[in-house]
Amino acid sequence: MKRKFNILKLVLALLIMYHAGSGFSQAWGGAEKNKFGDLWSVDLSTGLTSYFGDLSLYDKEPYNKLSYESGLGLGLQITKYFGQSFGLSSQLLFGKIKGHKDEFSFKTKLFEYSLQGRVDFVNLLSEKKNHRFHFNGFVGIGYFLFDARMWEYEGEGDSESKEVSEVPELIVYMGGGVDYQVAKNLAVLAELALRRSQNDKLDNYSKGNDYDYYTYLSVGIKYYISTFIKKPPKNKATVVYNQSHLKPLKRR
Repeated sequence: MKRKFNILKLVLALLIMYHAGSGFSQAWGGAEKNKFGDLWSVDLSTGLTSYFGDLSLYDKEPYNKLSYESGLGLGLQITKYFGQSFGLSSQLLFGKIKGHKDEFSFKTKLFEYSLQGRVDFVNLLSEKKNHRFHFNGFVGIGYFLFDARMWEYEGEGDSESKEVSEVPELIVYMGGGVDYQVAKNLAVLAELALRRSQNDKLDNYSKGNDYDYYTYLSVGIKYYISTFIKKPPKNKATVVYNQSHLKPLKRR
């Protein structure tokens, strides 16, 4: 699984880098020059963060995974678009995961910040049309902090241990999603991303050399911002003056 995950990340990253150069001069409304203040979006999402690791029991049972090994997730994402097909995003994610196996149980809080490259496959295949439905893929890298509490039950008593990340831990991830534009500047979205931590401590339980994973399954809204740049107001007096001083064309 680790090898397939890395291959998919590499393929998508190369696709984004290869095609991004052709999108810098594109815009949603045509081929005007794309300035830094143009073509942005803000996403707000909520959903479930789910745990995959040494103590997980329901990796192949989606309903039980979401019910017993998942917690509430909240996300905020800001994206700068380079044309219709490519974007660079910054994301904040708050999440919770949990699990129980044998005599062990745990609960973990997560806080993640990351950067991701995105590609809109619908616009990539057909940039000349205005589409309402979009399918997106993305790869990302970032850091996260966590607070993991684990309980071990032994006979009539139990013991509790705590693991807190003292420094940000590296995270890499990939995923995909869909969004549908319901108004000029507004869309609804649904996404799923698989995140691979670079340690085995998310559950405060280490066994073997496999790192822990977590996913974020979310729904949300996207608000498009055409530009942050205010166009200078036209001076009506100047326009009238220029029009009154136009020289008439000489007839032949």
